[in-house]
Amino acid sequence: MDKRAKVMSVKVISYTAALTALSTIANIFTVIMGGGALVVSFTYIPAFIAGAFINPLSGFLTGILGDLLGCLIAPKGAINPIVLVSSGLLGLIPGLVFFTAKKLKVDTRKYDFALTSISFVFVFAICLTLNTIGLYLFYFRAKGKTLEAVFALRMSKQSIILAVNFILTIIIQRPVRKLIKIK
Repeated sequence: MDKRAKVMSVKVISYTAALTALSTIANIFTVIMGGGALVVSFTYIPAFIAGAFINPLSGFLTGILGDLLGCLIAPKGAINPIVLVSSGLLGLIPGLVFFTAKKLKVDTRKYDFALTSISFVFVFAICLTLNTIGLYLFYFRAKGKTLEAVFALRMSKQSIILAVNFILTIIIQRPVRKLIKIK
């Protein structure tokens, strides 16, 4: 089987669809507090699994489609394209980290914790920044808030949410790896 067929095999599409459904459900049950300054969400986990264990494209699609479908099914405001792209990056970034590790012949099973940690550091830096910019432009700028104030407000709270998602991802990672078999 060539590489292109492997990326879009029936198994890959099925796993991606199932994880996208989980991401959609997680998005529907996202809790927004403080006028959008604090968002409690577990959408990180299905996107991470898709990216790290399937491929970067599956991770990106799981994140972006899970967010889009969640917004369409249970709207919590206007669809924010910046937040939408950031949701896709929740899966793309771990996908690229694990893909790069595999290309460098790193034993991803042995270094799960390290690769997951690296992924979450990049996700935190990139996605928190993009989400904050998206929320600022769509909601907070009109209220007279500064980008710096919104960022400061969100950083500590989102650090806790990211830490919870990280811990849950670490806990379920090994059982999920046994379930998802992509050769």
